[in-house]
Amino acid sequence: MSSNFPGFKPALTNGNLILIERVAAYLPHLILPDPAAASHTFEGTVVVAEVEGFSALAESLAKLGREGAEILGRTLNNYFSPLLNAIEEGGGQVINLDGTGLQAFFPAAGAYQDQDHFSRAVAAARRLLELASGFQPVQTPEGDYSLGLRAGVGQGILEIIHLGTDSGGWAPVTQGVALDKAHQAVSQASWGQAVAWGQGPLNPAGTAAISYRPAGPDLAATFGDEDPVMVFNRLAPYLPRVLAQKLKLSPEIPLPVEFRRVVNVFIILPDLNLTQDAGLAVLQDYYGTIQRVCNGLDGLVHRIVSNPAEKSVTLHLTFGALLSSSDDAEHALQAALAVRDLPVPSGALPAISIASGTVFTGSIGTPACQRYVVLGDVVKLSKQLAQATLAFGSGAMPVDRYTRERVGLSFIFGDELSIDLPDQAYPVRTNPLLALRPRPCSLAAFLKEATFASPPPANFPVTSAELLDGPERVFILSDAGQFAALAQDWLKSGGKGAAGFCLPNAASAVPYLAWSGLLGGLIGLNDTDSRTEKAAKLGEAVSRYAPNYVQDSGWLSQLLGLAPETPGFRSKIGGSQREDFSQLVIELLRGLSQRSPLLIIISKLQWSDEPSLYLLARVVEQLGEERIFFCLTHQQGNPQTVTRLEGLPGQWVE
Repeated sequence: MSSNFPGFKPALTNGNLILIERVAAYLPHLILPDPAAASHTFEGTVVVAEVEGFSALAESLAKLGREGAEILGRTLNNYFSPLLNAIEEGGGQVINLDGTGLQAFFPAAGAYQDQDHFSRAVAAARRLLELASGFQPVQTPEGDYSLGLRAGVGQGILEIIHLGTDSGGWAPVTQGVALDKAHQAVSQASWGQAVAWGQGPLNPAGTAAISYRPAGPDLAATFGDEDPVMVFNRLAPYLPRVLAQKLKLSPEIPLPVEFRRVVNVFIILPDLNLTQDAGLAVLQDYYGTIQRVCNGLDGLVHRIVSNPAEKSVTLHLTFGALLSSSDDAEHALQAALAVRDLPVPSGALPAISIASGTVFTGSIGTPACQRYVVLGDVVKLSKQLAQATLAFGSGAMPVDRYTRERVGLSFIFGDELSIDLPDQAYPVRTNPLLALRPRPCSLAAFLKEATFASPPPANFPVTSAELLDGPERVFILSDAGQFAALAQDWLKSGGKGAAGFCLPNAASAVPYLAWSGLLGGLIGLNDTDSRTEKAAKLGEAVSRYAPNYVQDSGWLSQLLGLAPETPGFRSKIGGSQREDFSQLVIELLRGLSQRSPLLIIISKLQWSDEPSLYLLARVVEQLGEERIFFCLTHQQGNPQTVTRLEGLPGQWVE
């Protein structure tokens, strides 16, 4: 077997087993040799051990860089290895392990059938306390750090749920009465104490000796001479994709332990009970989508925790753990927005939080039991923010200040939100994430990126020539795809134009959001432009086409994300200054249309904010004689929008 223990050398009991050994060490032995065919329900006793102190220790050692990571890696292994061995010697199997504790199962039936599983679990819990009490404080340049452990024991049924797909990967999720009882028992224990469900604190003395009963499988006997590649292909989907690839490429090389800058996204799905088939089906579909989102953004679903007592499920997503890039923060926020907009059958909005910082990452455990961990105070912070967000009940997504600074002006945030957390002396200052700032969207970009219905909708009934010769200036449809043929013809004839998209939910609180990308596209801004280049193009357009409003060009700079927002900016342009802002846009459009005819597409107006509808009405009213044509999409659902649209000079195209 192989490990990342200092000085440990792989022992090849069978040359074909080394890759299997590495992969199998990351899976609960209960579901080996074939996870897909394994039983999902087991009877026995669960021991939950919580460890306090490693997150604080990680924060201290992070200041030492690589040396600190190696010290923490050795410390974690030196601490947990005796605990894992004690569980195995007592006939148990570790099912979960991270830097904050472990969960072990003592089965009552199967290959390790034992009617005395509860006694063995109790003895193991006592042994864990004994081993932990003998662990000396860890010395660091900032002082000594002590570690605490407490344990809980519960018996009953343990369930292992398999979420995911063969192509996207699988995630084993544990739940059940035994696990619930053990969690409730450990919550009643003091540090240095173990509690058994229904029996209270366990006596630390007088424990009968427990004979050695190995719980882990003999891999040589389990897999025999089976092709290791076939075994790997069967087990690898249960590991993070990047981790499985690293093991396959270098099965004999230990994974590095290191401090990395990681963005943590915690998602709490309320009103979701996995003990019922309906709840499990909902999560299966939901998780499949989250999995695709993470894979597309180089993220990782690090852990899924079922909370049956609270009827909720918690997901921990990481960006930058196994695979880092400079865009990790942006990817994390994009993923959070995608998850927020997923339909939730229960109707309860998920609680989502984002926090980033330096954390310890790497594999810990023994050669037979390894887990990849992400450890640090920022992980705890992100989880607590998500839990606090549940009280708001509004779908708010708090983002810590460090993450917000990393994404610059690429996203739109709400006003500062201070959140009180149990372990924080002062409120944590966050900003709720509202939306990704719209990118400049010309007609060419609209045609390139828009996804149309299949089969394609009918072509727009009017050509560009007929549109220019006709009296009407506004066309309202239910599907943006019908504009594709018109937009192509329009560009071929030398016309210009742009598109904007209205966004639902919290983003609608930002005035003129759909006009942001639209105006940027009309002015000719490109994603490849630097911020300086974009500002120069904007300044030139305003001074040329709306010279009387040059003093107000700062409004457009802030709306387009070229300058930080000033206090009260949104309320001013959407309220007291909205007429002045409208006139600035009107004059800009007038000048641009006199250079070449404009085709403006605004999609999903049912989600539009009221200031944007007001601006649309003012533009159509004052520029009725200019060569500006509007193609709008709308679906029933917003009476305010219907009222505005019915007042526009145009036609509904079915």
